[in-house]
Amino acid sequence: MRLPTTERDAFEARLQSLFGDKLRPVEECFEAIQHFKDGSFAVGQLGLMLYTNGYNLRGTSTLHPNGMVFHDGQNLFGVGYFSKEQDDRKHLHIVAPKGRDRVAAVRSFISATREAGLARTSVYVRHLSPDDHALFLAAGFETVAADPWHPEAPEEDETYPNRVYRLDELLAQDADGRLVVKNLEGDDNRRHRNKNRLAYRRFQNFLARNDHLELRIRPYGYGPDEAKMARSVVEGYFEARREQGEVVGSTPEDYAAIVNQRPGGRNGHDYFAYLGVLARQGGDEVPVMFFAGERTAPERASLYCTMSMRFADRLSDLFKDATGFTAIPQYIWLTVFKKLWDRGIRVVDAGGSEVKGLDDQKRQLGGRPEKTHWVVG
Repeated sequence: MRLPTTERDAFEARLQSLFGDKLRPVEECFEAIQHFKDGSFAVGQLGLMLYTNGYNLRGTSTLHPNGMVFHDGQNLFGVGYFSKEQDDRKHLHIVAPKGRDRVAAVRSFISATREAGLARTSVYVRHLSPDDHALFLAAGFETVAADPWHPEAPEEDETYPNRVYRLDELLAQDADGRLVVKNLEGDDNRRHRNKNRLAYRRFQNFLARNDHLELRIRPYGYGPDEAKMARSVVEGYFEARREQGEVVGSTPEDYAAIVNQRPGGRNGHDYFAYLGVLARQGGDEVPVMFFAGERTAPERASLYCTMSMRFADRLSDLFKDATGFTAIPQYIWLTVFKKLWDRGIRVVDAGGSEVKGLDDQKRQLGGRPEKTHWVVG
């Protein structure tokens, strides 16, 4: 049965009539995106799915739920269409513009949509490096202060800086190839220098006390049963955050494209997707983590989904002793970092945050700040 046409469906149909084959669904643009990868966080097939996705309840697309990409042969950017919280008016979003004439291409795209009677509200251009931020401001765009996206997070999850990890600073391996967690160096890390190492050990001890359980982290294959498990992790993560009053802007639906749509290339090389379960001996498997990211440069990757279930009360019937279970996020992050390190990745960008609490978690894991920006057109 065909779903009813949405406002975004009509908007995207008009855009396609204006731009033709220059505007394509993200899932069809793997090769085009590859040519523009320069290590920037959002310039990946999964990244553009995340930030243009049509599963979002404030901008639902039944025809192109994974979002769309504009590519004119020389320039490329993502195209989304969303409303703010508590405001039904939709806004055009331009995501991570790249290319020799990217500023002119974005200006021309916005001009054409306005001349066609579309994009009557503020247009947002996001995931801009500091240099590109300056270029767009010089071209007449305004800072996000002209029309903040959200009162608490004016640049959504770019309000706080991307956190970037240099893996050689965080980990090593022993003679048998097993992960060794390092203490963090530098004055900025002095208050949490050994936090990663101690958390990793705490979760190891949790597993030892609960020897009827095994944590299994395996490549994600996008099958229906796996997708159901990944969705349960995402939905459980947001449910727990809502209970703590930490949700600003993002919703579980934002991650639906990453859960459902296999990107181009190979898992473990072009992209990195992992599903983690706690398995009872001879029994069932309970999903506890879903991570997904993409190689954005030869030795650099972006992580777009980094969710684990750390709330012991939701899984208490599994445990003999829950002591140490809350260290599961650090354990999983470090374990995934080791998997990426084994595949040639030396730098990981975990993106930004909407709220200080999430930024603090990434910072204390050892992430260095790299700010990206929005502008308003």
